[in-house]
Amino acid sequence: MDYSKLFDSHTHFHTNMDEGQKFVLSGYSSKSNSDVISHIPNLKNAYLSLGLGPQEIQREDLYPDFEKSLEQTINQIESQKENPLFVAVGEVGLDNHWGKTPSQRGRQFDAFEKMILLSKKMDKSIVVHSRDAETQCIAQLSALDCKRVVMHCFGGTLKEAKLAADAGYFVSIPPIKNKERKKIIKQIDLQYLLIESDAPYLGKKSTDSLISAQMIAEYKEIKIEDALQAVYENASRLFSIR
Repeated sequence: MDYSKLFDSHTHFHTNMDEGQKFVLSGYSSKSNSDVISHIPNLKNAYLSLGLGPQEIQREDLYPDFEKSLEQTINQIESQKENPLFVAVGEVGLDNHWGKTPSQRGRQFDAFEKMILLSKKMDKSIVVHSRDAETQCIAQLSALDCKRVVMHCFGGTLKEAKLAADAGYFVSIPPIKNKERKKIIKQIDLQYLLIESDAPYLGKKSTDSLISAQMIAEYKEIKIEDALQAVYENASRLFSIR
């Protein structure tokens, strides 16, 4: 198959990457950011986003000095500001599934705020992890007047997806079917949808983002070619890729 119009908006480094498509390789910790930075020169049609996920920064065992760890990651991200392949800050955000205590959620919130401000300072899009915290994430992004946003691997409700789209944010569809995702695809305008594999955690390979495009085509009753073209253009616009 010709994958030239397949744009996986969110994947992580893994060994099974088809370079016939475009994809954004995402970091979520200092180590994974370093992996992305080191591998990106050897990949074709690949772009990078760098971040510090909420499920990471909440952990005092891994990040005992919150402020120092956050500063180090910010410096790591800023080091790529002249890299033409660097397109977004993320993944970053809030995760109430793993964040159980006030301390954990407080660390997540403070880190997310700083990452939003960093994305604005660098004039980059932001890739948002929002597990069980979709409404909170949208509220915080809106409060800080953030414009270029993708709600990655969106697992919220149709109501929350409408909140995101009304704010001008993109809703990214992972390659997993469920009833709420079907409602979201059917009712959210195509101009606000993206596809992703989130490999190797959800999809096993980056081309599994094609499953997401097939879902969009099926539920919107359009040709797969039209679905691929639309989300390709959406991703190119979001990440300022020509």
